[in-house]
Amino acid sequence: MPHLYRRILWYPKIPLYLYILFSYSLKHIPAIFFAIITCFAFSLPHAVNVHGGGGDTGIDTLLKDKTKKEYLEMRGIVMQSKRTEKGEGKLLDSAMVTIYDGLHKPLVIFRTNKKGKCDFRLPLNQKYTIEVTRTGFVTKFLEVNTKVPDDKKAAYIFPFSIDIFEAVKGLDVSVLKKPIAKVNYSFSQDHFSYDFTYTDRINNELKKMYKNYYFLQTVENEVGADTLSQKTPGDTLHKPPHKK
Repeated sequence: MPHLYRRILWYPKIPLYLYILFSYSLKHIPAIFFAIITCFAFSLPHAVNVHGGGGDTGIDTLLKDKTKKEYLEMRGIVMQSKRTEKGEGKLLDSAMVTIYDGLHKPLVIFRTNKKGKCDFRLPLNQKYTIEVTRTGFVTKFLEVNTKVPDDKKAAYIFPFSIDIFEAVKGLDVSVLKKPIAKVNYSFSQDHFSYDFTYTDRINNELKKMYKNYYFLQTVENEVGADTLSQKTPGDTLHKPPHKK
C-alpha cells in the first residue's frame, strides 16, 4: 500500500481512472480516496507557495538568498477593522497574503503570524500586487512599483499596515476592487512612499464604505441585543395551581 501512495504523490497528474483500474479489491478503497484528494489539491487554482519570479532576480531567490543587497523590504501589519467608529482594531493572525507579479500571476502565498506581521522582500524594477484576505473577510490589495533609477539601487524598507473586516450582508464593497493604496519610489524623498494623489482620491470612497459599515454593525448589534432581551414563551408560563 505505501508503494501505491508514493506513486500518486510522485505522479499527481496521471489519469485517475488508470489507478482505479488497478484497484481491483476493496482493500484499495483508502488508496483511491487518497488519490482523489491528492489530485484535487494539485488542481486547485492559486494554490502556489513559491513560483519562479524572474530568474536570479525573482522573488523566490530573494526569499532564499539573504545576501542580496538590492530590494524593497515590505514590513506589514494586518489588523481586523474596528467594528464602530470609536472602537479599536486588533491584530489579525493567519490572514492570507498573496503576492502577484505585473501580469497578476501568483508568486508567493503565506500567512501572517500571531502578531499580524508579514515581512517580505521584493526585487527592484518590477510591479507587484499585494493581496490580503482571510476566510469570511473582505479582500484588500495594494499596488507596489519597485522601479528606481539605476544610480539609486539599494536596500529599501517600507512599513505598511492594512485592515480587513468580516463580510457584512448588504454592504457595498465595490470600492475594494481597486487598490487601497499605491506605493512607488519618490524622487523628492529619495525613498519609497505612497502615491498621495491616489490615496486622497480613494480615501474619500473608503470613508463612505466605512460609514455604511459602522451603521450596519450598529444595527446588527441593536437587533442582537433586542433578541436576547425578548422573553421566550417558556419564560411567560406560570406554574399550574396545586391540586389538593
